Amino acid sequence: MTLDTGRMDVALEAALTLAAQKPWNSISLAEIAREANKTLADFYGEIDKDGLVDELDQRLDKACCCEPVEADASLRERVFEVAMLRFEEMEKHRDAILSIRKSWMFDPLRRLKAAGRRLRTARWMLTCAEEDGPAIHANAVGLSAILFRAEEAWAKETSPDFTRTMAQLDRDLRSVEDFAEQFTSLGDKFRKADKKEAADNSAAF
Repeated sequence: MTLDTGRMDVALEAALTLAAQKPWNSISLAEIAREANKTLADFYGEIDKDGLVDELDQRLDKACCCEPVEADASLRERVFEVAMLRFEEMEKHRDAILSIRKSWMFDPLRRLKAAGRRLRTARWMLTCAEEDGPAIHANAVGLSAILFRAEEAWAKETSPDFTRTMAQLDRDLRSVEDFAEQFTSLGDKFRKADKKEAADNSAAF
């Protein structure tokens, strides 16, 4: 799909305006074109509804790097801060995003596409948190699950200060951090046991 940036800007703005007013599934591309003062011919080969959702997601992702992370902060703290930048950007389009989310909740194909977008978001968040080493893909899989739970909390948010969202995100990130520390500690114990066994075997000879 060839992208005309200016046309995408007005199309996305129109799509968000309509999505904030009614269910995303009930909105046609023709309606979006009219709202944008364009014709369907203007969108041909460049813009469709799936493309608009993908564009929105990428723009939300870009918010993750709008502020630098603290270099001396822990990975959990860096990821938390990066994720909250995205949620703050999402809040600007709350009604529209909730409308779009509802459109794929009971559609297996759209859920699959949403999962793919969330994995991409998780990878980008880790990159913004300066944690994009060899394990980025495995870490992104785990983070994408955490993001889904945080998004669910955000969808139910009733407070302007993201109380539910931050609590869910912090709780899940801490759980992963605790598990990682326990796993590392267990690995250290095994390595010490192996060294002791090797030393005992050496002494026996």
